[in-house]
Amino acid sequence: MGLWAVVCGDRGHVTVERLTPLRQITGERRQRIQAFVVASLLALAVWQMMTFISGGWVPSLWRIFKALGADATTANTYAEMWITLRRIFITFAAATAIGVGLGVAMGLSRRVTVFFRPIVVMALAVPDIVYIIVAILVLGTDESSGLIAMVLALVPFVVNIVIGGVGARDPGLDEMSSVYRLQRLRYLVDVVAWQVSPALMAATRTCFAFSWKLIVLVEALSQPRGIGAQIYYSFRLLRPDHMIAQAILFIMVLRLIEAITFGPLERKLLGWMQ
Repeated sequence: MGLWAVVCGDRGHVTVERLTPLRQITGERRQRIQAFVVASLLALAVWQMMTFISGGWVPSLWRIFKALGADATTANTYAEMWITLRRIFITFAAATAIGVGLGVAMGLSRRVTVFFRPIVVMALAVPDIVYIIVAILVLGTDESSGLIAMVLALVPFVVNIVIGGVGARDPGLDEMSSVYRLQRLRYLVDVVAWQVSPALMAATRTCFAFSWKLIVLVEALSQPRGIGAQIYYSFRLLRPDHMIAQAILFIMVLRLIEAITFGPLERKLLGWMQ
């Protein structure tokens, strides 16, 4: 037997909703925690086994833990991390703005779609490393060349996701907007934006995930500063423990940023779907 609640809505409407038992919620959370703990212990055991098999070339967990503590207490680590974060935010903001604008335009206009569709398809087929190499050859090793290359590499992914969201909108709402003669701006904000919000969140998350990975790669290839350059520097000095420790610290910071920004934003934009 489940639990039910009578909820009074607006204008006196009464609805009956089923409540999830607290025991069931607690059980699901316990299962998730247990699965995470088991997976983590299994990964640590496999890593330690790789250390024994490689004869020390793969750093042990203790060496990584010591390097993690040393790098976490070094001010230079956070200075390099800030340089990388600044580049990520610039690339992410530019690629998201261009990709969302172009994706919405292609989803609403057949003429725009006919013109840009071949370009987007070809851009999706080009490997990311090609953008980086061409940008370095044409623009040099300046910071701007890497940022431009990353924006060009990320925009097609954002456009492709947004086009699918705009194309899946409800045609009945478009007809309603035409009947009531909504202004173009109000139509985009009140009709299109809310329907496309799931695709927009998916596009922004994808863009953010790809941006930091590609920025780290660009820094390792062409930049003297940044967390990617420091990881590559540790690799050249045969210090894999510090290389892994710096990567772990950077991933932890990015996960924290994602939880603080994307989590509340997703709940706010997608709350109406619940």
